[in-house]
Amino acid sequence: MSELRHKKHHLFCLNFKEHVRGFIREHELIHPDKKIVISISGGVDSVALADVLGSFNQDFELIHFNHGTRPLENKKEEELVTKLADQLEVKVNIFHFNLSLDEKNFEEKARAERKKIYSDFIKRGYWVYTAHHIDDSFEWTLMQSFKQSQVKSTLGIPLFNRGIVRPFMCVSKKQILRYARAKKLSWLEDMSNHSDKFERNALRLSVTHQIHAKYPQALKHYVSRHNQLAMMNNLHHKCRQCDLSVIQEASGGALFVSEDLSLYKNEIKDAIHRFSKSARGEIDQEVNKLLSAHVEIMKNPAAFPFKGPLNLSGGVSAYLMRTHLLILGEKHRDFYQDFDLKLRDYISKKAQIPELSASLSFPLLAIDPRKKLKKSSKFMHPLLPVTCEWLKNHGISYTFTPLLSARDRQMLAKAALILDSSVLGL
Repeated sequence: MSELRHKKHHLFCLNFKEHVRGFIREHELIHPDKKIVISISGGVDSVALADVLGSFNQDFELIHFNHGTRPLENKKEEELVTKLADQLEVKVNIFHFNLSLDEKNFEEKARAERKKIYSDFIKRGYWVYTAHHIDDSFEWTLMQSFKQSQVKSTLGIPLFNRGIVRPFMCVSKKQILRYARAKKLSWLEDMSNHSDKFERNALRLSVTHQIHAKYPQALKHYVSRHNQLAMMNNLHHKCRQCDLSVIQEASGGALFVSEDLSLYKNEIKDAIHRFSKSARGEIDQEVNKLLSAHVEIMKNPAAFPFKGPLNLSGGVSAYLMRTHLLILGEKHRDFYQDFDLKLRDYISKKAQIPELSASLSFPLLAIDPRKKLKKSSKFMHPLLPVTCEWLKNHGISYTFTPLLSARDRQMLAKAALILDSSVLGL
């Protein structure tokens, strides 16, 4: 290779990595509290992704799936991935399945098996990184355009979805191949990719190849157009970086705080899956009902100060109060049963309840013996029924902090004694 050509390849690789790094930074695709695991097949896309991420983040693991469909090729892929893990000095997690390419629903079964593994990693605090790229999204959009009429369904493969991260959604297959060749990476080609038996392959071999040959700017226009459509429909990843706060409150549950929770549907689904006892995958309908309830609350907060529990699959419950949404699993609800009793006992045994007392964890309960706060609640707190009943029986005023005016919140900030898990010794 001539020196000039070598310099060109080197410059391209530097620019490629910096482009991906900037994309990751812009869209916050690495979370300081999440561990990284890369799904790697041994093909060029995932090998390139491991190389790129490994160049600026050494703290990650690999996942490899041996589907058992092509014994000799599968063995070579597994050996390649193991060798790559040794070179990168990272852990590799290998999972073996016993599937057959002759099954009618092979792709669906393989996807379901991988999804179970991904879900397990996500529940253990990982984000799973896959090597889907712009061409994959383009092909997905074409397929869905023939099957679906909703805009959302045809916007392409999401950049982030329930803990699955796709940092190569800023590069094309052609660019990935150029990077891999310039870096002299080793990979294996899955020969089943050339079979038109599978839907995606058939589309790629008979349609998209001709589109790219005839319209070389097709991918560029696709990305621009679909980014605009996603922004117009509030579905773009950037729309999710607005006003959301996510807090792990006292019980370990997830507390979402936002004026418009509908922007964060994927994040909410991620929390539900994390706490669910069920392996059930799709919960769209349940989450849509939850978000509709939030819209009703925000439209008429006086009539609907909060709702809950809203029971979801897998033993998960949701509680809504104005801009606050709490997602709890069974163990978190057990925490609140204990918390409720201890809070009642704590208050009842005090000779004098402080002038203003409040909880900063989700209960958000403000106790006001001297009725200095303008608002007093008529409602029982769904997680603190014993405490609320005791307060009502003793004529003690209480309310919930999300319902208070700015003036009352300032008063609480100055005078409140915080009644949370640290006070109660939980």
